[in-house]
Parts: sequence; C-alpha cells; structure tokens
Amino acid sequence: MVKAGWPKEKVAIYELLFFAAHLLSFAWSTGVNNALLAYYPTLNEGRKKILLFNAGLLLMILSILVAFVFWIFHESILHLLTDHQELPYTDWITLYLICSPATVLIQAIYLLRSESNKITHYTHAIFILQLGLIITAIFIFGTVEALVVCIAIWSLIKLIWLLMILIRYSQFKFDSTLFRAFGWFAIPIILQFVLSNGMEYVDGIIVNQYFSASDFPVFRYGSRELPITVILIVSLSSAMIPLAVKRLDSTLQELKSRTKKLMHVLFPLSIALMLTSPFIYTYVYSSDYLASAQLFNIYLLILITRILLPQVVMYARQRNGALFVMTFIELIINVSLSIWWAQSYGLVGIAYATVVANICHTLMMIVYNKVSLKVFPTRYIPFRIYSIYVILIIGAYLASTQMYSYG
Repeated sequence: MVKAGWPKEKVAIYELLFFAAHLLSFAWSTGVNNALLAYYPTLNEGRKKILLFNAGLLLMILSILVAFVFWIFHESILHLLTDHQELPYTDWITLYLICSPATVLIQAIYLLRSESNKITHYTHAIFILQLGLIITAIFIFGTVEALVVCIAIWSLIKLIWLLMILIRYSQFKFDSTLFRAFGWFAIPIILQFVLSNGMEYVDGIIVNQYFSASDFPVFRYGSRELPITVILIVSLSSAMIPLAVKRLDSTLQELKSRTKKLMHVLFPLSIALMLTSPFIYTYVYSSDYLASAQLFNIYLLILITRILLPQVVMYARQRNGALFVMTFIELIINVSLSIWWAQSYGLVGIAYATVVANICHTLMMIVYNKVSLKVFPTRYIPFRIYSIYVILIIGAYLASTQMYSYG
C-alpha cells in the first residue's frame, strides 16, 4: 500500500477495518485451537475424529454469532474500537468474520495427525494466493474496497480447504457431551488469550484515543515482533503441548534443545535488524514511517521472554486457571503503563509498556512452574547461551538509540 503511493489516511482505513475484525475474532479462535492441541491427545482414536468435527462446529457457531453482531452493530462497534463511525465495506468484513476464524484448525489438524509436510504445502499455497490477490487489488484496482474484497475471498477459500480436510479426517457426528466438555475446557484458554494477546488491540485503541488517525498505521507497522520469530516460537509451542501432555520429562528435554537452536537463529537476526531497521523501514515503506522503526526495535526486545515457553508446562498440566490469573495481571500492568507512558512519551511509551508487562508475565509463569509444579526452569531453558544473547540484544538496542535519530 505504501509503495503504491497510498497516503496514510487511505492506509488507515484498511488497517482500522481489519484491526476491528481481528479484535473480534482472534482470541476465541486461537483459544479453541490451543484447547484442541491439549485436549485431543487425551482421547482414543474414535473420539479424536468426533472431536475434530465438534471443534470445527464450535468455531463456526461462534464465527456466525460474532459476524451477525458485527453486521447489526458495526457502526457502534467501530466507533467504540477506532473512534471512526463511518468506515466502509463492513459487509465484506462480515463475510471475513464468518469464514476466517475457524481456519486456524487447518494447521492444528495437520499437526495433530503428524503431517507436517501438508502444513508446508498448505502455507505455501494459501499465502502465495494471498500475496497474488493483494498485489492485484493494490496495483491493478488501487482501491481499499478491492483489497478488502480480495481478503474476504481469500478467507472463503481457506474455509473451503478446512471443510475438505474435516470431511477427510473427522467424523461428522455431533456429540453433546464431548461438545460441552471441550467447550468448558476451552473457556479459560480463550480468556487467557483475550488477556495475553489482546494487549495488541488495547494498544490500538489507546493510540486511537490519544493520537491522530495518521499515527495509527505508523504504530501498526512498528508495533510488531519479527514475523518469523512469532511463527517459529508459536509453532514450537504448539508442537510441544500435545507431546508434553503425554510425556512431560522427555518433552522438556526436547523443548530445551529446540529452544537453544532457535536462539542461535532468532537472536542474531533480531540484533541485525535492530541495527538496520531505520534503513529497512525507509526502503520498504517510506521516510514517513521512520518512527515505526523505533517502535519495531522496542518490540524486538520481547524475544527475551518470548523464547522461554514456560506456558508449555502449564498447558501440559492443564493449569489454565493459573494462566488466566497471570495474564490478567499482565493486562493490568500493560494497560496502566500504556496510558501513563503514552501521555508522557508518546507511541514509544506504549511499546515500552508492552515489553515490561511481557517480562512480568513470563517471570510469573516461571516462578509458578518452579514453586507449584516443581518444574525448575533449568529443565527447559538453556541459561548459559540465553544469558549471552540477552546481553547482546540489549547492547544492540542501546547502540541503535545512539546511532539513529527517529525525528
């Protein structure tokens, strides 16, 4: 969008629309997905197939309900979330809300069936398609409406893919007992995701309240972790949870080994990006988004805690209630600091608040594992190499603050 010469105000319309859509769907869809990863290994083979269908049914019911509420009350919802009452193209966002949330199950089903090659095929195919649709919408049609339509169509194609694998791998049988049991099991996990990952959206609301509309895309393009970091760490966590449910001790050894390997990739890459991000943002976007580079460097510091994965232990022991409480505390810390520091330090203050809150949350999980579950952090954290990388990345961040002026 930026390379096509779209002004910030035009980019903001797209970002605000999908900000609202993701806010309304991300937590419960991801929560049900993670609940499936933890619940599936506890069942026998016959019940596993029935669970896949019932999990998909649960997500579709929630998707339709959320989409219906959005369609009826979209003006009030958009005004509440974004302070913009007249954002267009809400019919297409409604279709996106119906189709997109349930598709998180595609990778989960392949993962649970140990078909990692099909995850690779799926992700390559679906994201190449997405890229093609986005390029077509931006460079051929050149309108926000065309872009929103293309994303909605893309979500419909993913839903069709999900239906195809459910037909192949699940048993289309509604089991009310299993449906209720899985639903109750998923609730605390959903709530935990609302609190832990919802801060990204709370930050967006704070930006809308304290800053101008043109600042919103600047914040959105900077307030993100390195995508490959999120993908690799979330994938590792998702892969380890069902294994840890069955064999915690051996899984923790494997988790420690794989975490160490990830550190050798993600820390050097993040350090390199910290030292070059102003050039990258100026080239990839434009000089108008230089302030995004400063935010991006701060968010790269989240790797310090993101890489540790104490939540795998808590999911394996099904301590979902404790996770919820800790995440609620993290949210309180984050919101309080974000509002305070936004007024004192601007967009940078919101970014620092997120890093501090994330550190607090991870420390709480590590302490809980040690005290309540008797699982010491040395069992899943390679402390020696981790300590070296933490010193290096903090040093790189301090160096970047001295090297560049972000205006």
